[in-house]
Amino acid sequence: MELILSDPAYKSIIEGAKECFLPPPEERVPNYLDNLHIIFFEQIFEAIDNLSDQVRLARAYPQFIPDILKIWQKRLNMIVGPNTAFLSLLDIEDYVFFMDHMADRFKELHVNEDGVGSFAQFFDYIRHLNDINVLRLPGVETCILAGNPNTVVDDDIRDLTQMLPNLKRLISCMNISGAYIWSFRKLEELVFNSLYHSVPLDSRWIQEVCLNMKQLRVLDITDQFDSGVRLTDIKLPNLEVLKINLSSVECMISDVLQLPKLKKLAVRFDDSRQLHADQETIFQQIIVAKSESITRIALNNEVVQLPPRWHQSLLLELPQLKKLVCENWYHDDFFLDCQHIPCPQMEVLSFSGWEIVREFKLLEMVAECTKLQHLALNGYHSIQDRLEKLAHIRWEEKNAKPLQVFSDTMWTTLMPEEYQKWSNNKYVQVTCDASEYDYQEDGFEFDFV
Repeated sequence: MELILSDPAYKSIIEGAKECFLPPPEERVPNYLDNLHIIFFEQIFEAIDNLSDQVRLARAYPQFIPDILKIWQKRLNMIVGPNTAFLSLLDIEDYVFFMDHMADRFKELHVNEDGVGSFAQFFDYIRHLNDINVLRLPGVETCILAGNPNTVVDDDIRDLTQMLPNLKRLISCMNISGAYIWSFRKLEELVFNSLYHSVPLDSRWIQEVCLNMKQLRVLDITDQFDSGVRLTDIKLPNLEVLKINLSSVECMISDVLQLPKLKKLAVRFDDSRQLHADQETIFQQIIVAKSESITRIALNNEVVQLPPRWHQSLLLELPQLKKLVCENWYHDDFFLDCQHIPCPQMEVLSFSGWEIVREFKLLEMVAECTKLQHLALNGYHSIQDRLEKLAHIRWEEKNAKPLQVFSDTMWTTLMPEEYQKWSNNKYVQVTCDASEYDYQEDGFEFDFV
């Protein structure tokens, strides 16, 4: 026997066997019986609605935990917050087990007035449990703060910066000033759509954001009333979307227009200001500075009230203009005709607020706009006869792509069978998608190349 074991051939086999090892169970290819067990277990598990019972089943059968985590990840949508389902786990051992396995899988944090109450209570509930070490939610990239304005304060934002180290999107209408926001090192989208004034946004902190958060792509600091934010400088080289009140941006509009990656600028007028003089200056200043790159204008003309001389002059100076969405146009002299806009390149037009537009003007413009993809109509034009005439124009053009037509009143003027017909027409299709016609209701928007 010793001679056999000393033989070089056998010795190499033995040495090779020592180096062989099985991969861990989760990396092995399951055999047929393993697959059958998993299928049976998933059917049993998914029939259990109560989260506490699910957790206890997972604790009893640890071999199925990888599959259970996948089920939870799919079923719970990976949203965590004071009103999420797992807070019903009143048993501390169940809660600890759940959080230990799921903390790094959450994708969003939602905070509002439901659930356990204020965010501070929720944070302490997670952070101060003796048996759990969940201080961070590293997978959370989106945080939404909505609801009671007293729910979140600046100190909670300071806690959030520690809890959400990889946050990319923060959306809030709550009671915060903007302090500590710059501590989110990876933030790309910041939306402060302020609805309350007990703690208004502070110009100091927002100025810090505008100067130091170089990675920001979206910044929305529109106040629904009168903005108290006054900014003097902005250095955001990656900013693509800026939504802001006129009072906040008017002193630095030239700096804003020089941002290298800016694609959208939305300006809201403060409620209490008399802006009839200022607004024309700001609006035309933007057009003159960015005339070569403006692709879309969207505005509420009832608020902006542009002077008649603008109609014939500036629209002709926009060589890239493709989308025009203007609401509540009540001027006696309708200027939007084929002489005043670059019809061959237009892709989106909205007539939904222009009661003055008569049928022949509408049809003439659509016929000239051969690249038109989206058209919004007001109630006057939302009839089947108008759709028939539009379809005839497109048929004569032999246009391969159907024209998408939107109207708020289309479903009330068309019978169900008519609506069905025009939803599938080859040349003109009615749609309920209003996304192409969104605009700054109390101001104006520009899109740039």
